[in-house]
Amino acid sequence: MSTFEKEFEETMSDTVIVGGGIIGLLTARYLAQAGKKVTLIDKSELGSGATWASAGIISPHATSGSTDIAGEPGLILRNLSFALWPQIAQSIQQETGIDIEFTLSGVLLVSFNKTESENIKTKAKKNDWGNTNWLSSDEVQEKEPELSKTIDGALLVEGGNVEVRNLGPALEISCRKLGVEIRSGELVYEVISDKNSIVGIRTEKDEINSSNVIICAGTGSNKIKGINLEVPILPQKGQIISIDGRKINLNHIILTENDPYFVPRSNGKIILGATREWAGEDKRLTVGGLNWLMNGGMEIIPNIKDSAIKETWTGFRPVTTDYLPLIGKGNIDGLFFCSGHGPSGVGPAPASAKIILSLLTEKTPEINISPYNPIRFQEKNIN
Repeated sequence: MSTFEKEFEETMSDTVIVGGGIIGLLTARYLAQAGKKVTLIDKSELGSGATWASAGIISPHATSGSTDIAGEPGLILRNLSFALWPQIAQSIQQETGIDIEFTLSGVLLVSFNKTESENIKTKAKKNDWGNTNWLSSDEVQEKEPELSKTIDGALLVEGGNVEVRNLGPALEISCRKLGVEIRSGELVYEVISDKNSIVGIRTEKDEINSSNVIICAGTGSNKIKGINLEVPILPQKGQIISIDGRKINLNHIILTENDPYFVPRSNGKIILGATREWAGEDKRLTVGGLNWLMNGGMEIIPNIKDSAIKETWTGFRPVTTDYLPLIGKGNIDGLFFCSGHGPSGVGPAPASAKIILSLLTEKTPEINISPYNPIRFQEKNIN
């Protein structure tokens, strides 16, 4: 073997994954378990973007706000992922010793009037949410006495959450144990192709040779040169508050039709989120945003007015213009996308990563993936 061939082999990877959030990490883990040589690159620390900012809600059905626009394809993806989460959580904790605080406490989707109640019931029936239970106002009070007595009712559905700030480091350890090469703090600025086939990527430091590149870079996915594709992913800003919930006994995740939501943590904190703002990449916390959250939160749980604020932060959800993620092949051989999961990135992450695994191992995905086709926007423009 010549010196050139040896150097080429050393910089060769079966697959390069750009983006080290939960989507990229789970994809890397699945591929490494399948025997692939994987390099995972992120411009910052792994799990420090949308994953870090997330509330970690996992539910196949109950969603709030704009997630409903994704319709049946979004529901199918969340359902498949929900079935995968328990085994993933168990194996990650066994491998790493890190408690990712995975719980299936259930979700209460609450309403404040008869119209909202009927809308929720209709949506659940139309989309065949399956194992659900409608609770009257009195029944809601029995389950969650801290909730406002003005609540008309609530739909109890399957769901839970995971502590994303533990999940990211745990997945990184798992990937390293499986032999994934991890390069954090390194910006990928170009995908390299030759005769419409991927040959590698170019970073701010060097080049990596690879026949497969997977873009999992969230809001940064459309900033990479050479992808030769329209990637309409926009940053949707969310402001979030963590409050001291030790004096508030909350047992379920609480969702409303249009936010805010509450997520209880085992450490006594309660996550109150989140605004949905089209503010570009403005990371600032604002008086208006936090005021909207606190006022809305007090309408749902009045007693939080006496709770201490422990932390505030912002994050950016990578949202496509049709609210469905990009999962599948690009228009260059060897280029794949798994990005743009919007407000519910943590929930559907396992199913999304498994789709990419199927494509790279030449197997048929478990579900129809055409709704998530990355080139769908380009095709619309042509038509």
